[in-house]
Amino acid sequence: MTGYERIITTLKGGTADRVPMMLHSFMAAANEAGYTMEEYRSDPQKIADAHIRFAEKYSTDGILLDIDTCMEASAIGVPTDYPEHEPARVTGPLSSDVSTLLDAMKPEKLLHSKRVDINLKAVRLIKRQIGGDLLLRGNCDQAGFSLAMLAYGMNDFMADLLDEDLEDDLLALIDHATDVHIAFHKMMIQAGADVTSFGDSACGPDLISRDMYLKYSFPFHQKIARALREEGIPVICHICGNLDRILADVCRAGFPAVEADYKTNIPQAAGILRDANVVMFGPIDPSGLFYFGTPEQMCAETQSVLNIFQGKQLVIGAGCALPSGTPERNIRAFTETVRAYPMPG
Repeated sequence: MTGYERIITTLKGGTADRVPMMLHSFMAAANEAGYTMEEYRSDPQKIADAHIRFAEKYSTDGILLDIDTCMEASAIGVPTDYPEHEPARVTGPLSSDVSTLLDAMKPEKLLHSKRVDINLKAVRLIKRQIGGDLLLRGNCDQAGFSLAMLAYGMNDFMADLLDEDLEDDLLALIDHATDVHIAFHKMMIQAGADVTSFGDSACGPDLISRDMYLKYSFPFHQKIARALREEGIPVICHICGNLDRILADVCRAGFPAVEADYKTNIPQAAGILRDANVVMFGPIDPSGLFYFGTPEQMCAETQSVLNIFQGKQLVIGAGCALPSGTPERNIRAFTETVRAYPMPG
């Protein structure tokens, strides 16, 4: 099987010849290729080069193309900083006036964003080179809740979620932000991505309650899943933090796959995902293990996750982005353990 076939087979509910693996590696890949983050994010050829080199070096089954977590925010005008050696970051709100923000949430703004254009050009370049051998996953941060929060300002947004008089305004804002987000997924697929993914970590239990998630995020997760399913686009939902309290809800939203990180109870998650027929991406700690751990610890944790899932409904990798400078020995310990895992008969 090719890497593409392994991941697609798993996403469709089948069992591949071995467990597929994919790493969220944009910072590590850029570093290994010798590019600063400024060089990486500014040049589609460098983006493509970094990811292809990394995938070929470690023989992963797919490439997760990511540039930073404020692509859509910058496209709609949210103030954004671009450090030379770090990913881009939002530096402040666009406005606290809802009518201004609603007017800003226009999907067509993606078409006029230089950064989005660079992103899509990188997708085309990677697809042209890897063909159908590796799966190309286009990441589309941020989903509606997180995009609305970045535009509104985190502190004010989180506080105003508790104001019942603002409920309708905030729901309308998240809905408009979700429309922008869905448009980005479609552009990714048109450019050549095989599947898409997104992060919506601001709506996770580390920041808001389950009741808040169900009111302000779950309906829009359903909207994303439904819209992309109608387009035939497989999508992976990523939410950082401990998902124990909302994982079953996230599965009900309709995504074929969920990416969880190490804070989640993985044995419990495996049962929830199995019952919902949803695939797990991740969930190994990118910093504590991939970056700071030893090869022996990497092997042990990788083996543990493989055993929990018994080789099924799993595309194994880091639960979030690998840091720049992640040691090669730890990445190789991970990939070698995956390749050696005997699939159940």
